[in-house]
Amino acid sequence: MKSTALALCLTALATQATALSCMRPDPIQTFQWVADAPESYFVLYGQLTFDESALPAGVSDKPTREPAPIAAFFRGKGLTLDGFTADYISPAMLEIGCAGPWCGSARSGVDALYFVRADNSPVVMEAGPCGGMIFEEPDQATLDMITSCMQGGACSSQPLQ
Repeated sequence: MKSTALALCLTALATQATALSCMRPDPIQTFQWVADAPESYFVLYGQLTFDESALPAGVSDKPTREPAPIAAFFRGKGLTLDGFTADYISPAMLEIGCAGPWCGSARSGVDALYFVRADNSPVVMEAGPCGGMIFEEPDQATLDMITSCMQGGACSSQPLQ
């Protein structure tokens, strides 16, 4: 009886853990996606600060929910043909997206790449359950490749040689 109950619990946990199947997001693929999108996007690099206690739980027993946007402030640089050289300092909103009981997340005060629609004021950072629009702590090779993509040069997830 105990082993059957344990097996059912493990099966339920495994089902919950694998129910949301996402491809690992990649900043270079995201750059290519937003470059091809009909909307205009900014690529920003810097820090978003906000009250982390306002974040929804990453997984919840409430399968449908739309968390309220979180007021934030962004300080960093915008991508130009010369790299991340344009100062970008602005109030912002952090929107957390959910898919069923799973929600996206972000960390306050962490260097990150943000892909944001250019038609929103204030700027809106989106953190979906599968990621893809916020990339925390990118390495220099990633920043260099994003710049190369912007310049029309090499644009792949492989490092520049």
